[in-house]
Amino acid sequence: MLSCYRILDLTTDKAFICGRALSDFGANVIKIEPPGGDPSRFFPPFYKDDPDPEKNLWWLAFNANKKGITLDITNEAGREIFKKMVKTADAVLESFAPGYLESLGLGYKDLAAINPGIVLTSITGFGQKGPYRDYKDPDIVVRALGGLVYSVGYDDRPPLGSTYRHTHSLGAMNGAAGTMIALYQRAFTGTGQHVDASAQQAIDVVTSAEIEGPYALF
Repeated sequence: MLSCYRILDLTTDKAFICGRALSDFGANVIKIEPPGGDPSRFFPPFYKDDPDPEKNLWWLAFNANKKGITLDITNEAGREIFKKMVKTADAVLESFAPGYLESLGLGYKDLAAINPGIVLTSITGFGQKGPYRDYKDPDIVVRALGGLVYSVGYDDRPPLGSTYRHTHSLGAMNGAAGTMIALYQRAFTGTGQHVDASAQQAIDVVTSAEIEGPYALF
């Protein structure tokens, strides 16, 4: 369904699943890693407990179907190569802190000046604007401020997390949906847009189901 689209994936491990979902629908997703490899390659779990960055299970699970290149966008040469890639791309996925790409001269306005049809999808804990914009966003913080922690655990004990960091995955899947919607709209307008995907906002939907759903049964 998405085989006509070329997508550049700058996401960190919090949002790998966004590009994975789009690649599952046929998009040509190019994962861009920093020199030396993405940091997530070096953390467990590994296949058969072999600490080889090529056998990292998190990486293999969430980056399947993607192509890959190494590129350092923190230096001028790397940024120029990236800009050349943007000219022929349909979308860029990223999950850096708000304002980071702008500080490198690679924000939405910069990319749109190169390619007016580009869609930039930014996936963060609390979105690009608002009072929580610059909050740190580890899984349990986003989970708590999204309301999900309220539905589990006990009042006299520490807050509970989950077996893996799925709050950011929910935000990343919202980002995948937003990317597809933006690409669909571009077919009519000819211009791209900046998609702002907040993991906290995604959790709101889950929280409603977790808290309100059981009461509907009684």
